[in-house]
Amino acid sequence: MVSGFGEHYIAVDFTGWRYFELVESEGARHADYAWPYGDIYRIYRERVDYNQVERLSVWVNNLPAHGNAACVLSPVRALPLLKATIRNPRLTIGDQTLSFPVELESGCYLEFNAAGDCQTFAPGGERREDVKISGAVPELDVGENRLRFSCEAVPGALPRVRVTVITTGDPLQ
Repeated sequence: MVSGFGEHYIAVDFTGWRYFELVESEGARHADYAWPYGDIYRIYRERVDYNQVERLSVWVNNLPAHGNAACVLSPVRALPLLKATIRNPRLTIGDQTLSFPVELESGCYLEFNAAGDCQTFAPGGERREDVKISGAVPELDVGENRLRFSCEAVPGALPRVRVTVITTGDPLQ
């Protein structure tokens, strides 16, 4: 049996009660802290089977050196994930919008590399279909570029997506 770690981070930079839903695992900030468990590959490489969770640990970092901090946890509940579908995801940079006429179910993902290189994948990584994009591929301007994601969602579900952007080409001057 292979085990994995599902890392979730909450920045406690507020006072008062807050509700959090920890859905997607995150490994990006793992290297920012020292952890008592080894084998970091279980964070990045292994999937967590949430039907087989053995324990939940809460770790607190970045406490003030000579100050006080208090944090209270109310009941922690494991809630079932709601399967959902998003339709026609769109990325807008400036006034340029790139549309993907496709439906993505929970766990599926889309990879766009170039105008003729876009496809969807099943949750396990199996290639599903080629996607013909709509709109011109946005070009970045020198300086800050704002990216906006939008989509159509099935009624009754709040869509959650993770967008990763990688730029290619020569540096802007």
